[in-house]
Amino acid sequence: MKNYSKVIQNIARAMLRAGLVDEVVAFGRDSPASDIIPLFITDERDVEKIVTVSYYPCSLAQLVALYGDKNKRIGMIVRPCDARAMVELAKRRQVNLDNFYIIGIECYGVLRTRNKNEEIYIFPNEMEIDGELKTLDEGILSPNCRRCEYPIPTMADVSCRIEPNGESSVTANTEKGRAVLAAANISSQQSPSDRTAIKERAARWQEKDFGELKKMNRDERLKYWLNQLDKCIKCYGCRDSCPLCYCEVCNLCPEKPLIQGGEIPPERLFHITRLMHVGDSCCNCGQCEAACPMGIPLSRLYHMLYKELSSIFGYESGLNVNSLPPISSINEEDLVKTGVDLG
Repeated sequence: MKNYSKVIQNIARAMLRAGLVDEVVAFGRDSPASDIIPLFITDERDVEKIVTVSYYPCSLAQLVALYGDKNKRIGMIVRPCDARAMVELAKRRQVNLDNFYIIGIECYGVLRTRNKNEEIYIFPNEMEIDGELKTLDEGILSPNCRRCEYPIPTMADVSCRIEPNGESSVTANTEKGRAVLAAANISSQQSPSDRTAIKERAARWQEKDFGELKKMNRDERLKYWLNQLDKCIKCYGCRDSCPLCYCEVCNLCPEKPLIQGGEIPPERLFHITRLMHVGDSCCNCGQCEAACPMGIPLSRLYHMLYKELSSIFGYESGLNVNSLPPISSINEEDLVKTGVDLG
């Protein structure tokens, strides 16, 4: 098996050795058979534990926002959805991007479940399973990944592209990124940026996942989603796994008057409230759906609304820290200009 993690480990080691960061947050494991878990690495010898296998059990952006030491400079090894989530969290003043060095890995899909005996790496048209290169089976990817249009982490300080043959190219996108590559003695290269094939795949799966719903009339679509949401057991998995749900006092908690406590399924307002809070900024990371024990297709709901709002307001989440989300910044005059019917 090729060591796809080597270039990432070298960058992490260089950041720590040069004193650019106090710790590095990444996924890793202690042995080939152990679970993949989030690591907060302060000793450069531990960077050997970092892995880039195509498995993403949780959001590192959420972990950093909740548990990161705000007095430390932190390096992050993340995929584009978490890099985008960090940008959205910065807009909400939950993180200060000046304190972070974000190293992004190009991502063409991940798995939500992992066989410990298999090593799987996903590339644009291929996948490697236990060292054997095969044609990509899109069916094994998480549903949100198949719809993703942002495989290249241009919003990160550094973008890392790893090829099926083990070759890599690394691109600095910011001054901090250039400082990182200088510390690692790596030359910045212009990575291929043609996203035509991945956009075609995203459009194909969006049509598949959203098309049948869009063909329904309003009442049919509402009935479909209410039937899905009636499966909810109010475990709070969707809220607790979402990188953009950060409120210390949550209106969905039973001690708040918004949602009646002790009822299963909860009032429909439970999910509608979450949707209104983060729908315009959803990064399509799929963590909500992955966490749901009842199999509710939550990422489809959130991504579908996000695409509708994006087409209306021309807003793309997680790309530009100076571009504010429309629900929090739009006014009535802006709505009328964009053709939204307020009647």
